[in-house]
Amino acid sequence: MTGSRTPRTAALAAAATAAALLLGPIPAAAAAPAHYLASPRFLPTPPDTAYSTVWGLSRDGAVVGEYFAKTPGQSGPRAIRWSPDHLGYTVLAPLPGDLSSRPAGHNDTGTVVGLSFVSLSDNHPVRWAPDGTPTALELPAGVRGGGAGAVNDAGVVVGGSYDEVYQPKPLKWRADGTRVDLPLLPGDTMGSTASVTNAGFVAGSSVRRLADGGYQETPVLWSPADAVTALPLPPGVDGARVDRMTDDGVVLGHGRRAGGTEFDRVLVWTADGTVRDAGYGRTRAVNSAGTVVGATFDAAHSTFAARWNPDGSQTLLGGPAGRQSEAMAVNNAGTAVGSAQGPDWTRSTALLWQPDGTTVTLPPSPLGPYAEARYINDAGLVAGHAVELNAAGQPVASHPVVWKP
Repeated sequence: MTGSRTPRTAALAAAATAAALLLGPIPAAAAAPAHYLASPRFLPTPPDTAYSTVWGLSRDGAVVGEYFAKTPGQSGPRAIRWSPDHLGYTVLAPLPGDLSSRPAGHNDTGTVVGLSFVSLSDNHPVRWAPDGTPTALELPAGVRGGGAGAVNDAGVVVGGSYDEVYQPKPLKWRADGTRVDLPLLPGDTMGSTASVTNAGFVAGSSVRRLADGGYQETPVLWSPADAVTALPLPPGVDGARVDRMTDDGVVLGHGRRAGGTEFDRVLVWTADGTVRDAGYGRTRAVNSAGTVVGATFDAAHSTFAARWNPDGSQTLLGGPAGRQSEAMAVNNAGTAVGSAQGPDWTRSTALLWQPDGTTVTLPPSPLGPYAEARYINDAGLVAGHAVELNAAGQPVASHPVVWKP
């Protein structure tokens, strides 16, 4: 579930505390907006499902995720795609010979990409057609495994491979399945991909191993013709990782301050290549305007949902008093969703933040008061999961749901 603690530097905590003092108290959560239904809709799952979670949401309302079965001998997940009407689903089976499957990316035409595997140390990249048919994506000779992470509406897939010592290499597969070994920057030996736009641009990282055993990570873009270009870094940042890119070309990443060890600076590149250092934090999503959401931290390393605005300012988002929180997604209207966590990180409250910063609590399910909101599309549809409690009131399973506006 969302919200595992991550140690941060003293500088990060001090900066976050100062920001909180400047911005004032965090507002409390209000009631759910009247335009959302009184209860979330449960997504159907196979009869033998033990629990299930969501991994993505498309523009038309289709949801992708995974479920774990009660069937003996099937301990791993199976990928699943729910139809836009949320009445039916398609199980995305693993490749022949594999036991499990996991989604990692999807497009708006019904194609899903991800992993097929026997164990998580031996992955195979796979593309599922809208009808659920799996197709293996070719890997270079001699590698141990790999995976697919994103796909655009034209069917171009990006991902990577890894060798016996798990050194990654970036890959692209054209719509016809042809593999492209993406080039690295001169002197680099490793790399990864994060996103691919409908125009065919790919965002990712190019990496070299340093003499002291460390790594130099450089954010890069690959053109539709597969030429690689380094993205600029802001002053004081000597390395960065790319997290994702919008279809409008806005790139979100994390930077490392010169002399530092953590990638804890929020970096945003606009479509023209201009980079903005938005400050400290952990980010989850960015929209086409460059609005970023995620979490910031206080001196005790507690997390608080935050929004980094295109003008460079930061907004602390509200939540229930005394609860840690994190924003997980934002749509192009600026509406964000996420969750507030309890002390044990399982008793979550699903939250929505309106563009003006107003915090609202999304309606609970019949299973109980706990839920997480993970995704929101431009129509305002929210996807996440409700938490099932046992007789003792302990969380035991998650069930996929959507909140319909």
